[in-house]
Formats: sequence, structure tokens, C-alpha cells
Amino acid sequence: MIKLIVDSACDINSEIKDNYDIEVIPFSVTIDGVSYVDGVDIDLDSVYEKMRSGKVPKTSQVSFEAVSKVVEKCVSNNDDFIYLAFSSKLSGTYGFAKKIIDAYKEKYMERKMVVIDSKGGAGGNGLIALQALKMIKRNLPLETIIRQIQFMVNHIVYYFTITDLEWLSKGGRINKTVGYVGNALNIKPYLTVENGKIIISKMIHGGKKTIRTLVKDVAEGTKKFSNQTIGISHANDLNTALKVEQLIKEAVTGCKTTIFEISAVLGSHLGIGGVGVFFFDEEPEFYEF
Repeated sequence: MIKLIVDSACDINSEIKDNYDIEVIPFSVTIDGVSYVDGVDIDLDSVYEKMRSGKVPKTSQVSFEAVSKVVEKCVSNNDDFIYLAFSSKLSGTYGFAKKIIDAYKEKYMERKMVVIDSKGGAGGNGLIALQALKMIKRNLPLETIIRQIQFMVNHIVYYFTITDLEWLSKGGRINKTVGYVGNALNIKPYLTVENGKIIISKMIHGGKKTIRTLVKDVAEGTKKFSNQTIGISHANDLNTALKVEQLIKEAVTGCKTTIFEISAVLGSHLGIGGVGVFFFDEEPEFYEF
């Protein structure tokens, strides 16, 4: 069998959990000196509750124990696996996990163990994972699945915005003055991912205009491949996600949508509130709609 492994920077929803077999390696979130395992003993709501009380969470990459536990489970079940890892430009997880898994390769040479840098995370990884799981279910060869994942990594598009710049400012991820002025003037950051890094594409005045820009860019970006499932992730902001979903379905003929909620580790970085949209700008060779 082939197993797909992701980490908790990948958004997973009930569609994936209920229908597919997937392994998740958790990150850690530390608050007031106490370390929690993402998705195991802390969730997004708990992190946001702490943040609202003024706490600034810190995150840690996956641990040696967490990686080893999942790898050993696969080995004991005689499973080959693909690990779709969080962007190497945003975390040391890819490089750290690859070193551990390379050591396992030497010990278990009969097993095929592949680590892929997703160059992203969140709902982008969720969409790639969903297609990979569908290919595994169809019993496609490992090499074919790897090739298709690499294609999808290079053709996934990210557009997202956050509600409040305060959290990026508190975490030292943007200049404090930019955060204060942005909030005071109701300016929203419009972000994307390029070469594995999050960049601020533009700053837009007002939430409604930001959503219009988001939907317009999705409609433009899916012109060559409209019959696909578009992912929508939100940070404790389901109402906005549902609004975006409706607008996208009106703007992109023939598409489907799936909604994710971001993980605790991503919520720690991005803060409370916000929505992102993810799609492929070209159709993969094997794509199940």
C-alpha cells in the first residue's frame, strides 16, 4: 500500500478525514512556556482564546518523535509513503524530516519513502493531498503519483487576506507601525505565495473590496481550468468563507468548492479572522473532479 503523510500545516476537512486514510505529523504550539501538540491537545479555538487574552503563541517544527512514530507505523504495515511537507521557505520541517527519513531509508531499503517540499501549506496543501489520496485509491503507481504531486505543487495558486494586522505585528512578522496604520485606516493585506514564501501582493482599502479582488483573481486564474475543486480556508471566519464560496460559484462556471478551517499552528501565525482561496492554474494529467 501507499500512504500519504502531511503535517498539521496542511488543512484537512471532513471530506478528507471521512473518506481517506491519511497520516498527520503535528507541529507544536507553545503558550506561556507550555507546549501543546497541534490537533492533539490544542485546537484553533483554544489558541484564539489565548490570543484574545493577550498571549502571543510560538510554534515549533515537527519533532523527531512525531516523524519517527508515523514512519515506523508505515514500515510496520509494509507501506510505502509520500510525505507532502510544509514549505521549506516557511519552516525547517522539510529539511529536518527529510534527514530523519533518509536514515530510515538506509535501514529499510525495501520501502519507498519520498519527501516532497509543497512550497506552501494550508488549503493549497489540502487540495494537493485530496488529489493524491484519490490517485492512491485508484491504485496508480507511486512514480505517477509523485510526478503528479510535483506538477500540482508548481501549479497551485494562493490568494488570501487577514482581518486584523495586529497579530502579524505582535508576532514580529510585520512592522508594528504598518500594523497600527493598516488597522486604523481599514487597510487589508492581500497575500500570495511565490517560490514557497508568503508575500504581500498589495494593500487594499476595505474588506468588501478585498473580497471582490479575491474573487476576480480566482475567476481570471481558472480560465484555462474551470472544472476543478477550489479550496477555501478560513481563520475562525466561516461566514466570510461561505460568502466567498457563493461569489466564486457565480464567477467560475462549472467549479466545485471545498471549505477548510486552518490549523492551530497556522492560526498562531496569521491571527484571528481571514480567508484564503486556492486553485490550480493548469489541469493535472490525472485529476478527479
